[in-house]
Amino acid sequence: MHQRPSVSSPEPAAALEENSSGLELKPMLRKRNVGWKKLSIILRISRAFSQASKYQDALLRTLSRTPSYTAIDVDREYFPAIDGSRLAKLVRERNRDHLDELGQVRGLASVLKTDVSKGIEADTEAISIRRRTFGSNTIQLPSSKMLRIVLETFKDPILIVLFLAASLSLGFGIRKGHEGVSDGLSIYVSILVVVAAISFSNIWPTRQFHALSKSNIHTTARVVRDNREQQIPASEAVVGDLVHLHIRDRVPADGLYIRGKSFQVNESINTVDISPNDDNPFLLAGSKVTKGSARMLVTAVGMETNTEDKTPLQVKLHKLTHNIAMTGLAVASTVLVIQLIKYFTGNMKNSSGAVDYSADKSINQVCKDIIGILVMPIVIATSAIPEGLLLAATITLAYSTKRMAAEKALVRNLAACEAIGSIKVICIDWSVAISSNPSLVKGFWLGQVMFEQKPSLRAVLELLHEGIGLNTTSEASSAFGELQTQKAICSWASQELGMNLEQLKENCSVLDRENFNQQKKDGCIWIRRNGDDRVHIHMKGSMDEILALCSEYYEEDGVIKDINEAARETFKNIEQEMKNIGLNCIAYAHAAVSGDLQDNGDKNFHPGLIQESFTLIGFLGLRDLFRDNINDFVKECQEAGVYVKMITTEDVQKAQVFALRCGILSSYQTAVTDDIIEGREFRSFTDHERSEKAEKCSVIAGASTSDKLLLVKCLKESGHVVGVIGGCPGDENLFEEADVGFYLGIQESHSIKEKSDIIIAGDSFDPIAKAMKWGRGIYNNIQIYAQFQLTATMASLVTDSITAIFSGEPPEINTATSISSGKIPYAALQLLWVKLAVGTLVVLALSVDNPAESLMQKMPVEKREPLITNIMWRDIIGQALCQIIILLIIQFEGEATFKLSGGEKDTLIFNIFVLCQIFAIFNTVKGNNIFERLKKKRLFWMLLSMIVLLQFIIVEFLKKFADTERLNWKQWRACIAIAMISWLVGWLLRRIPVPEKPYMSFLYSQKSYQ
Repeated sequence: MHQRPSVSSPEPAAALEENSSGLELKPMLRKRNVGWKKLSIILRISRAFSQASKYQDALLRTLSRTPSYTAIDVDREYFPAIDGSRLAKLVRERNRDHLDELGQVRGLASVLKTDVSKGIEADTEAISIRRRTFGSNTIQLPSSKMLRIVLETFKDPILIVLFLAASLSLGFGIRKGHEGVSDGLSIYVSILVVVAAISFSNIWPTRQFHALSKSNIHTTARVVRDNREQQIPASEAVVGDLVHLHIRDRVPADGLYIRGKSFQVNESINTVDISPNDDNPFLLAGSKVTKGSARMLVTAVGMETNTEDKTPLQVKLHKLTHNIAMTGLAVASTVLVIQLIKYFTGNMKNSSGAVDYSADKSINQVCKDIIGILVMPIVIATSAIPEGLLLAATITLAYSTKRMAAEKALVRNLAACEAIGSIKVICIDWSVAISSNPSLVKGFWLGQVMFEQKPSLRAVLELLHEGIGLNTTSEASSAFGELQTQKAICSWASQELGMNLEQLKENCSVLDRENFNQQKKDGCIWIRRNGDDRVHIHMKGSMDEILALCSEYYEEDGVIKDINEAARETFKNIEQEMKNIGLNCIAYAHAAVSGDLQDNGDKNFHPGLIQESFTLIGFLGLRDLFRDNINDFVKECQEAGVYVKMITTEDVQKAQVFALRCGILSSYQTAVTDDIIEGREFRSFTDHERSEKAEKCSVIAGASTSDKLLLVKCLKESGHVVGVIGGCPGDENLFEEADVGFYLGIQESHSIKEKSDIIIAGDSFDPIAKAMKWGRGIYNNIQIYAQFQLTATMASLVTDSITAIFSGEPPEINTATSISSGKIPYAALQLLWVKLAVGTLVVLALSVDNPAESLMQKMPVEKREPLITNIMWRDIIGQALCQIIILLIIQFEGEATFKLSGGEKDTLIFNIFVLCQIFAIFNTVKGNNIFERLKKKRLFWMLLSMIVLLQFIIVEFLKKFADTERLNWKQWRACIAIAMISWLVGWLLRRIPVPEKPYMSFLYSQKSYQ
């Protein structure tokens, strides 16, 4: 083997000698090894920093508190050919190569002992083995216990860096005696204080989230086991299960497509539906089936699935956080490279003015300098992560849902809170719009004449009393709407016609009844009066149904006349006039037959009894009452840029009147045919025509449940966020299809409630309007904090990097604050205070806020609209540039121009930066009269006062602990005046126009914006 030649020396042991400052190279080796030494150090540092960059995504996941994945220990006895960890990642990583190794889907099914036709064994022990081997299909929520939250807070990148720096400071400073020990301990104390403050601020929203999450129901899944399909809770699905998927189902676990028909799913990370096939068989847990049906093979469950079903806002927040963190990492890498080049090329000088690095310097001292150089870029990179964005979203959502519940809007689906603010179209079921209060009887017609008061004809009144009072259905067997209608009619008859219901029941006996039929719109009752052998039959129902059974009618004078064609036409015209003014017509008819036809041998009434010719008694006109404030609700939606569409089973005439009454249609729109269409016509259109009609129409009359689904689907395909207000039988699928389902049922229906996103308590539309305002407030609050956070991050990032690059002295394990380059340990408190103030206290101040009324005067936020708008970018860049210029002037000219000492300069920079952020808060509040809106926000002013007070204490009374110098009142006034410049800058920026197209549109896959 080739031997590397060694350097001969008469005294090899003497080639190195040790002095007080560490190991020093002898001159004979120094020159030869100095170049290798430089290169080696640079390579090691670069490699370390490069390795750190690989964990950037891990740091971001830590901030969002997503649970970690658990390694699977596959039972080799039952599944010898399975690598559990690779199987868990198969779908998440869409690993085609691994799938090919397993023999495609059917090969994997064989390995998992799954028959693609019969499924797995239903044996309890076999399923338990799968559950023990691959895990259960449950998701563990982040702990809400205080200790766990404290430990999670300790994972913050900045705290980790400061903790390591404190340990190094303690180790290197131990030689200084008491002062060196106190330096490191002071940082530990600072970290503990900040961790405690952040943990207490996190505990409430975390527990609120748990309470809301537990209220959500568990979904079910259809699986095939032992060749038998069965429905089970989705949490009981196991790896190897064969799952049947149908339209509107949620994929219960990660899996592979086996076969299907016209199958499509929608993944939250995509804006279009995906059609899995043999080439792309991967199905992610949480995806929604939008079309067709299929069978899938479960490959991963529970914590191993891709269960993060992010809403569009969550996607925007994570993307923004990631981009900012990557920018910070790039800037930090640049700073590190420049610092290392400056250090090893002799362009850094120590405090005495001598070149800091030389070949004579000991390895110990070089390592100490390198560690000091490393700290600043690491602090820059970690400080750039805007973890406050995720906290702001959590706090805002938790607070808003609690306040919405207080206003009778009970949130069941947390993701719906975001979608509410983006609703573009709301579809209202007409039957839900009607109040649960009884209808009003607006008129009574006897013959062809409308009576204003009680008729004096005793015989006709007696028939009316029987038809109204006795021809009713029981509460148990009647629909809620029918029950309310008959109550209203009975109440009217008692007051206006003098009906005595108790006396009626005593004088008559009910022989049989046929309950009101919703399809036929009729009902029938057979009675016998005391002392009368005849059977009296009373019919009630729609004019068309009853008139078809009648051959005679009572005139206003009590005379019975035949119904000829002219009379029949007159009755139809009266009914049409009633419809035109929004009245529902209920007709009453009577027939009397002899008792010998009453039994057909089976103790049932003879069919001839209902084939008799009836006499029309008269008919009523009823007006349905709408729920409270529906007109105000419709008007508020229209002013907020939300289109309201009504769906009803009634005919066109009635639908038109209803839409006019509640403000959905104007008198002008009634002449436009595109605004009102019939359900049968809507169904007959092609897909393209139907999509166009769905956009234009305001009312669909004669609509079935399938028509409702078609309308919602068309609107969603057009890119709208759709809300549905329902609560009638059959609305379950409608709620699942819509982005937001509001349950406003007129009777309790547990199955429908479970499919809804928000349950509205009470009989008013007001909570829905308030929920929409809160939804917009959630988005607006997050935007406000994002603008504040990005301004502070941009200012500190640029100032930090420029200060570090032009610093001529190595920092020596320097954990500078976000704006200065002071020495450790005292600057650590400044860094932690900026983090606490900006990242926690300001989050609370800005996030816990009632939505402004002006939010409902704007258009809803589009799905594809970027979180940071052009106006926000204008304000962020303008305010950040203002702060950067001010801080850099003081940093580089403070000592010479303003006659400041080094300590005073650093304190001024720290103080001005914090005060700038305080004044910047007011710039984020939208509107002309800012203080008028903020004057009632007690929590806001309390937190703001706390920040100012603590800032004053840190500067004036924690000199040694915080590495600050006390400022005189003149300097304080100067700091406040300089920070107030941000108000002037904000006023100027608001006068700069911005283009409509988003500045960052090139970053988004969608090129068009609504």
